Amino acid sequence: MMQLFPPRWKKFWNEWEVRGMVLISLTIQVLLVILGNRRKYSAGIQVRVIVWSAYLLADSVATMAAGILSNHLGNVDVNGFIHPNVELTAFWAPLMLVHLGGTDAITAYSLEDNELWKRHSFQVVVQSVTTVYIFLMAWTASLLSLLFILMFVVGLFKYCERICVLYLSTDNNFRDSFQDITTNESKIMKECKLKELEGYHVTTHQVLDVDQSIPNVENELLTAYGFLDMVKHLFADLILGIRDGHTSRSIFDKISADKAFKIIEIELGIIYNLRFTKAKAVYSYLGISLRIVGIILTFLVLMILSLSEFKLVREKLHQQHHHRHSNIDFTITLILLSVALLVELWAFGQLLVSDQATHWLIKHEKTIISRAIKSILPSSESSIKTKRRWSDSMNQYSLLNFSMRLKEKPLLCRQILKMLRADKALEIQLYRTSPISVDKILKKRVFDTIKESVEKLLGKHSYDTDLKALYGRRGCRTLEEKQYPDLKWSIVDLEFDQSIIVWHLATEILYHEHPDSAPDEEHEKGKWLSQYMLYLLVQHPYMLPLGMGHIKFQDIYHELGDIIEEPLKAETNIYELLISEGSNHEKLSISNYKDTKLGGRSNLLILHGCKLASQLASQPTANNDGHDRWCMIVDIWIEMLGHAASQCRGRYHAQQLRRGGEFLTHVWLLMAHFGLNDLFQLRHGGTIVDAFFM
Repeated sequence: MMQLFPPRWKKFWNEWEVRGMVLISLTIQVLLVILGNRRKYSAGIQVRVIVWSAYLLADSVATMAAGILSNHLGNVDVNGFIHPNVELTAFWAPLMLVHLGGTDAITAYSLEDNELWKRHSFQVVVQSVTTVYIFLMAWTASLLSLLFILMFVVGLFKYCERICVLYLSTDNNFRDSFQDITTNESKIMKECKLKELEGYHVTTHQVLDVDQSIPNVENELLTAYGFLDMVKHLFADLILGIRDGHTSRSIFDKISADKAFKIIEIELGIIYNLRFTKAKAVYSYLGISLRIVGIILTFLVLMILSLSEFKLVREKLHQQHHHRHSNIDFTITLILLSVALLVELWAFGQLLVSDQATHWLIKHEKTIISRAIKSILPSSESSIKTKRRWSDSMNQYSLLNFSMRLKEKPLLCRQILKMLRADKALEIQLYRTSPISVDKILKKRVFDTIKESVEKLLGKHSYDTDLKALYGRRGCRTLEEKQYPDLKWSIVDLEFDQSIIVWHLATEILYHEHPDSAPDEEHEKGKWLSQYMLYLLVQHPYMLPLGMGHIKFQDIYHELGDIIEEPLKAETNIYELLISEGSNHEKLSISNYKDTKLGGRSNLLILHGCKLASQLASQPTANNDGHDRWCMIVDIWIEMLGHAASQCRGRYHAQQLRRGGEFLTHVWLLMAHFGLNDLFQLRHGGTIVDAFFM
């Protein structure tokens, strides 16, 4: 029988099988170190795909490499001695255990991975037994065998640390980790009363920022840590006392939009670290001690192997057995140890410049240790300013853009892809609009709108916030304030997901109605928020209120494409055509959804969008450029954004932090800081402000 592979190929495979697996495992670890933490401030799909692939492959490759190593232990010479190459490659087994311990930058790709801590607990037992088996089979009482023990200790502690972090990051343990503060009155409120008794007139904000010598950016970090207990409760969907909302709002009433969003970025960065990295283990005295010990042991092993002591052992083995270690295997060993040491040093360096370390240095700036660390690190103010904490971007989906590009560049082999159910995913990737950066102007607009709405409806000095009164009406409040009662049908008579489609299409049509005119800031904000809400509806419907996302987005843009196909070929102004189409159907009612003669549900949503665009275009404005109209449209989208944010559970907000974060999450946390969250309820005890004075 003919052999499928030539003998020289088999020989090459036998020589490089274990080497290849070990090098692949090392490459994966390097990728996770470099990109594992970057995903929290990068929304690009390339980074996510690489990190996802590396995360899934890491454990499998390291486990497979350990299995191959145990299989190679049968390579014993005729005198019963272990071949020197086998002894050296057996030393790679504890290094695979180090790889299984993972990196500080990523312990869980998603929140569900934390729940797999039991599986990893079983795996650490299996891998430890496998490593011990390799150790016993490769034991020669040489220096290399003793170094094997040192690296086994490092790898075992690293893997156990990973399991401990996964266990502590599970949903139940994350909730149980919060202390139940039993004081009945906010400590900040008590501080205020003490100051008042002394004759001062102060606010909670002034009590918090009493030390004016601290730089502004460091104050942002201290404020974020002061609210950390409240933020943890929000992400765990746990009830908070109403005083927590009072204290938070009293502080956020006094700060700028830029500072407010920077505080929120710091808070979200801390939550990301607690749920997806080794932060719970790293930022402790035990964690730091274990890291220092691991670095020292790895360094010692590397030095011993590199210096003359190991060279003498190699020469001794050569004289006794007439064998030498392979230079390739010895080089790979040094590379494995060097990279392991560099990874630990890099992780320790990241620990020193982290927000947690900066916060500790600020709180203990007069200690000798903090002064020594500050002398070798860049200033905390500059590190806080330059650090990236989220993607700072919003994804954009345009219904009209999907429809037009679908007709201009149709998907190849669509019928085959449709059978494979891959057509929708490919079309979305090919026809989607590029993300936009969330600039300070948009943040300020959202901040001012939320702040003004709270003050207007609830009173500037009242803290009895009513979430439903402000953001439970999905846009009707804005229509009433701006006196557009004839447009309420687009919200009251439609489900929230239908309203998003209808208002998105109307916004798109009005934005492009006059392509020659330069849009102002309100035009841009309206378009950005409109396309962002459509993106959430299509890609993350679970972040919207329950029951959303039933509309088939693919059907809508395909039907809209059929409507604009002929005008697009004739180079007609399709936006004016859609507005005229809407004016022809102004008497279209919601009951027509049951009328199949009009083309089905998707077609009706398109007609309603055209109808709304026609009504908006015909509304009288104070000036000819329609600025007032666009201010109303932006307010509508901010109210819809606030409604969606308030209805999304904290766990779903946390889940999105691994994809670069969502602007919706920032708005949700901003609203919570103004007391707008259903989790704030009257109860005794449990206030966040204890954290300010811990």
